Amino acid sequence: MTAKRLKFLLNWFWVYSKKSKTAGFTLIELLVAIVIASLIIVVLLSLVIEILQIDHREAARDETQQEMQRASDFISKELREAVYVYDGNCLQNTAQGNPQDANYCPGLANYLPTFANQTPVIAFWKPEIIPDGQMPTNCSIFATDALKQECNDLLIKRRTYELVVYLQSADNSGNIWSGKSRITRYTLHKYRDPASNLIQSEGYVDPSKEGGTTFQTWPLQTNATANTATNLQATSPLASNTPDVLVDFVDAPNATGVNVPPCDSNHVPSPKATATTASSNSFFACVRSAVPTTATLATTPTGLNQDVILYLRGNANGKPGVTADNFRPVLQTQVLIRGVINKVP
Repeated sequence: MTAKRLKFLLNWFWVYSKKSKTAGFTLIELLVAIVIASLIIVVLLSLVIEILQIDHREAARDETQQEMQRASDFISKELREAVYVYDGNCLQNTAQGNPQDANYCPGLANYLPTFANQTPVIAFWKPEIIPDGQMPTNCSIFATDALKQECNDLLIKRRTYELVVYLQSADNSGNIWSGKSRITRYTLHKYRDPASNLIQSEGYVDPSKEGGTTFQTWPLQTNATANTATNLQATSPLASNTPDVLVDFVDAPNATGVNVPPCDSNHVPSPKATATTASSNSFFACVRSAVPTTATLATTPTGLNQDVILYLRGNANGKPGVTADNFRPVLQTQVLIRGVINKVP
């Protein structure tokens, strides 16, 4: 009986071992499994890539919105400190009126440095506080009475006027930045650093100096009786003093497919194309003019301060994940100027 059981077990083991040698997947089954696994991996990777692209696009949109908001806030803050803002009639290259006219302005752009593919959009004068470390300490060291008086005035006022110009730049000759355009900021300070030497910057003319020029006619000194104007700039401002970049990814100045509000009859567009429209449709200002509207000086009190309506539109195209003009955030704000230059009364 025991011998029969042993023989049965040996036969069963031999049969099982023969079957185990042939058990497993066929080549076709392996190929099918590989194809199915590959399809699943491709679908999953596509979903991951799409999620990452969506995340990049949303991040680019949020970033562009925030950048435009910060730029608008920065410009608005400076405008609130302005004492005089040029409108589009006075910012352009051609003069308005004649030196004998109350509405005369010589065309500010003629007396600014020329930067390639950069258009002045907003220009204004604001006070510049001189740091204590740059103030002169001894006015007696200056050779002339005029410089000594200027030194004493500076010690009392502790500030001067600086000209600030915001430009829209499409210059990308070195291909160093992305986007349609950018905003740059140019400043013309009264003094070179340090101010204690009282060495004026090239092209600077003080608009507050008695008997000189005015904000409206800067940098010319006008003689209404003789109907003449004299340029007080000894030299032009240095073009080597390149503007600083404020923000990138501003929409193109001639973008299409956008609706842009015109300026109303109380404001002049800057930079100017027509009486109500600006030459740029992505970054411009509507400025309440401080210049009389006619050649005859106005005698009716207005009691109005200048104000500026600032329009800015960004474009996220060029940021990671954004390859089209699908997101162009628009900001519009109105700034009341605190200065009272040319205000009547």
